[in-house]
Amino acid sequence: MRAIGHTAARRLLTVLETVEGYAATLAYAGVAALLIGDVIAREVFASPILGSQSLAVLAAIVAGFLGLSLATSSGSHLRPEFLDRALPPRFDPFVSRASDLIAAVFYVAIAVFALRFVDQSRVAGDRAAVLYFQLWPIQLVIPYAFISSALRHMTYALYPDLKHARKGDI
Repeated sequence: MRAIGHTAARRLLTVLETVEGYAATLAYAGVAALLIGDVIAREVFASPILGSQSLAVLAAIVAGFLGLSLATSSGSHLRPEFLDRALPPRFDPFVSRASDLIAAVFYVAIAVFALRFVDQSRVAGDRAAVLYFQLWPIQLVIPYAFISSALRHMTYALYPDLKHARKGDI
């Protein structure tokens, strides 16, 4: 039964990483296209593209938050390392699982606040500058990124072998 859970967890992590990677790439490509298009429109036609800078900022926010979960996936996110050698090496597996569990709880807590933020934005009717569409659907990337990171850390706590090597460990 554990092998089935392990396989399903590995598949889930692979799908998440693939989908988030494509979405972040598309968002960054959108940022580049919008900003380059705006510069060309200003220089060639002496007129900016209405809302392109606002859309580029929103696309960069989406890409950045997806980058958080992708960094968690690859083990390249920032993390405190001052306690890494506080315990003897024989405790490393326990410390690794405990730190992933703590990180998962932390990300869930942050996701709760992010969901509250998005809900308040929805209720208040916050809209994008210039183009005036509602912001809350785009803001959903914020709690999503935290939930995705929490799910990854929970999976790593359950199945440590699925955790990618940290950059400094290679």
